[in-house]
Amino acid sequence: MPDQPTVPSPSEARARLELLTPRQHEVCELMSRGLLNKQIADQLGASINTIKTHRTAIFRKMGVHRTLELARMMDLLRREDEALDARAGVTSEEWPPPSARGDGRVRVLVVEDARTLRELIAGALSLRGFEVIALPNGEGLDQVLAEVPVDVALLDVMLGEDCEDGFALAARLRRRSRCGIIMITALGEIEHRIQGLEQGADAYLVKPIDFAELEAVIRSVLRRVGTAPG
Repeated sequence: MPDQPTVPSPSEARARLELLTPRQHEVCELMSRGLLNKQIADQLGASINTIKTHRTAIFRKMGVHRTLELARMMDLLRREDEALDARAGVTSEEWPPPSARGDGRVRVLVVEDARTLRELIAGALSLRGFEVIALPNGEGLDQVLAEVPVDVALLDVMLGEDCEDGFALAARLRRRSRCGIIMITALGEIEHRIQGLEQGADAYLVKPIDFAELEAVIRSVLRRVGTAPG
């Protein structure tokens, strides 16, 4: 009977994770959540062969041989992060304490109801040097705006049946803030683009998201609206 793989300590797992490139980190997150090569390729706008190459490199750097082992390792890190947040008194799942912020980085607010995609966007932007506040819907929007300035907001259009949609949030944000607004959605029809722009959006991106393009759009919007890091 083969030996069971040894689960590394959280510190060792985190050290291995830091060996990944930003794109490999994105692929790793999706792999650990059970997505197949084609699904990951569609999500990231890459070829299946490229994803296979990343998968091989991820297995090697993370020291695993199967996706199940990788999923267990990533779950270990998520549980540790949740425990650290709980000890620090952080109640919202991705809400950083304002006292820990203010280092001059561009602050991006992400409102996306799909947790996997929300975490993926937040992680990708953090790796690119942005300060990220991530919310599942608009319920915490007023608290965020009251406590910290936001430079750019990324808003998903469809946020659940009982929630304000992204268009309503864009209009509410525009009344209260000069921040840049980028709509992110699976809806690519021209009427939805027009509606978003009429509500005050500065740019519109259609899923699947390319994170290099997203970063470029964020910086372009910042230049146009003239907001400075909070």
